[in-house]
Amino acid sequence: MSRATIRRNVHFLDGENNEILGFWQNGSVLWSQIAEWMHITIILPSVQYAVFRCLENGNPENPATNHGPSINLSGNNAVHPGYYVVLSSNGEPIDITITEERATPRTVSYNLSSPDPRWRSGQWAQRIEDDSSDVGDSKIHSVQNGILLLSHVHAYFDKYMIAINPDDNYKVTCFVPDPMGFDGNYMVRSNHPQHYQPLRSLLKYHFRMAVLCNMKARGPEYDWDEDIPPGMDPVAEISNSKEGKLRFELVMAERLNPLVDQ
Repeated sequence: MSRATIRRNVHFLDGENNEILGFWQNGSVLWSQIAEWMHITIILPSVQYAVFRCLENGNPENPATNHGPSINLSGNNAVHPGYYVVLSSNGEPIDITITEERATPRTVSYNLSSPDPRWRSGQWAQRIEDDSSDVGDSKIHSVQNGILLLSHVHAYFDKYMIAINPDDNYKVTCFVPDPMGFDGNYMVRSNHPQHYQPLRSLLKYHFRMAVLCNMKARGPEYDWDEDIPPGMDPVAEISNSKEGKLRFELVMAERLNPLVDQ
C-alpha cells in the first residue's frame, strides 16, 4: 500500500491499494471532468477501466473487494472527497499504467522580452492571429499570449495551482485549497475580436500541464522558480534528466535573449 504525501482530499487507488491519482476538490470538479483528466493521465482506453467508491471508513485496506457500484464518468455530479478505486469495467483488478509525461516547468520571473525555447519549439507563434504591428517576430508580445491576473493569482497560475479550461466555457479550476474562492468561476472575456483574445490552444496546453502536475500520485513537481531542494545535486539534475536540461535551457534563454536583437 502506498499513498501520496501531498495534501489532497480525493484519492484514486488501484487494485493493489496504491494511490495512482488524486487532487484537491474545492467543490466545482465534476465526474465528466475526471473522465477527461483520466484520459490525460491513464494510458488505457477508457472502456477498459471504471471508478468505484470505496466503502471502508477512512483509509481503505481492501478497496478491490470493498467498493460500491461503478460511477458514471459522463455525469455532471460533483466529485465527493474520499477514496475511490480504479478497476476493470467488471470490477476486477487491472494494471493501471500512468503516463510518464510531466508538466513543463515554468518560472514566475518569466520575462516577456525573452522568448523561451518552449515558445519556439511549440510553434505557438504560428497560431497567433493578432495582426498588431508591435507583437515582434516571435509574436510573444501579442495580447493573445497574456491574461490579466492579480500578482498572487499569477503565482498560482505559473505553478499550475490554478488553470483555465477553454473547452469548458473557460472554467477556472483550483487544484489546491482555494482561500481566494476562484474555483468554479469563469474567465471574464472581453468583447474584442477573437484574434485579440487569449489563445485557446495556449490555455488548453496550460490546463493539460496542470492536470499532469496535480493528478499524478507524486503530486506537483518541485518548484522550478526556487532553488533545487537540499540534497539534490544540481549538476546531476541538469545532466541526467530531461527536466533539468529544460530548466537550464530556459534560464539561459531568459538571460541571453535580451542581448540578441529579436
